[in-house]
Amino acid sequence: MTDTLISTDVLIVGAGPTGLTLAIDLARRGVDFCIIERAESPSTASRAKTIQPRALEVADDLGVIDRVLELGKVHVPTRHYDRDRVLSEAVSTALGMPDPGVPYAPVWLSQPMFEQILRDRLAELGGRIEWGTEVTAVTQTADAVEASLRTAAGEQSVRARYVVGCDGGRSVVRKQSGAALEGVSYGEHRWWLGDVHITGLDRHCQHVWMSPENGILSLFPLPSTDLWQFQASIPADDSDPAAPTLELFRRLFTEHTGLTDVTIDDAGWLSLYRINVALVDRYRVGRVFLAGDAAHVHSPAGGQGMNTGIQDAYNLGWKLAAVVDGAAESLLDTYELERRPVAQAVLDDSTSRLHALMRSAGNGSGATAVAGLTDDFTTGLTISYSESPLTAAEPGDARVRAGDRAPDAIGVDASTGERVRVFDLLRGPQWTLLTFDDGTPATAKPAHDPLLGPVRTIRITRDPNTTGPATILDSDGSIHRNFDVSGPATLLVRPDGYIATREPAAG
Repeated sequence: MTDTLISTDVLIVGAGPTGLTLAIDLARRGVDFCIIERAESPSTASRAKTIQPRALEVADDLGVIDRVLELGKVHVPTRHYDRDRVLSEAVSTALGMPDPGVPYAPVWLSQPMFEQILRDRLAELGGRIEWGTEVTAVTQTADAVEASLRTAAGEQSVRARYVVGCDGGRSVVRKQSGAALEGVSYGEHRWWLGDVHITGLDRHCQHVWMSPENGILSLFPLPSTDLWQFQASIPADDSDPAAPTLELFRRLFTEHTGLTDVTIDDAGWLSLYRINVALVDRYRVGRVFLAGDAAHVHSPAGGQGMNTGIQDAYNLGWKLAAVVDGAAESLLDTYELERRPVAQAVLDDSTSRLHALMRSAGNGSGATAVAGLTDDFTTGLTISYSESPLTAAEPGDARVRAGDRAPDAIGVDASTGERVRVFDLLRGPQWTLLTFDDGTPATAKPAHDPLLGPVRTIRITRDPNTTGPATILDSDGSIHRNFDVSGPATLLVRPDGYIATREPAAG
């Protein structure tokens, strides 16, 4: 047995989507970190399968969007049945329409494949996951956290400036920190889940049966695999549901459908899922932070759990990096102030969607119910930090205000003549100052603490005769329209793509 002391700036516990997002963000910022995972190897269970538009914008910034779009699928239709009779097949209009300010519609991609994309990106940046490493104790002092680890090689200790628990709903870090997960269990809403092979069904769409007698059965083809995700609701009056097995799944399929030429075999991941809805009382306990399922546990309705965790990590990463580099410790308090209200809103929304879904299953109105499970809220694009201490209050009634997400748009690089997206300008770990003008460069600049990180200044002008570096021609006015800017203005955009300040600028 060994007892090795490792020192680092940030210890990340958990290598799921939340922990991997945080690790990538810290790696590209040059922050020293360790990421550990209790499991011996990556999970193959499909679990989450929807990446929402805002999380896709995070993927864009982190450099993995191309791979996500390559392996995932957009606009998977849903086919509804009454036994063997097709009732309808459609893509919900809520899944996103072409919009230059919103470049991505939701993408269907299983969680294991998304995690592999993130692991590959982390490896490109020089990061490494310590598998088979479990936290057993966490203690704090005034200037550090010491975590005791159990590994195959023996006991180890890590001394870190900060620890982030991304270790799921049964988080050891949360329990060790003293934070409390508070919520309710919807014991009547339980599901049999699994990854199976199916022959005889079209893979271009999701297949759904909903009836008062049998409840809900959903079969979803997981993109870039030969697997289907099997989901079946458990009757509320079943006090002792059977363990999920391949034989059970076959029987459920027969009960729900009248299809005789479909076979189900090779069940992989199998689960009996009980729905809990809970939120931690604190996101920060001294030098320990909680993110993802360690901080909030959701109903699966609306596909929000993984996406909310990704955005937790994206919010926290740049703040940890800034404090490690000398920014005030109080910056880290804004993590909870900004993210906990978002989680509360998501919990409330996903719970109401779950109840709506189960009610509609009871009266047979399945097509309408499923179509209503995705809307503008679930995209994550409406999240605003307008009440944050990092957001400067502003006069006026602009449609895009300080605290809101910066939209995308298309302009022309004045130096090269090439088309360029606003997201290309924002990509990276820095702050970005966008100065808008009609010919004369703006001179007023919002105050910025240099300890929060570097600032890249980009001039956006409607003057077609302007040339020079870091200048974007907005010839058709699309950038001005998407940001709702009509005159000279400066907008300071945070590293996570949210507008911190919006001010009129002196020409």
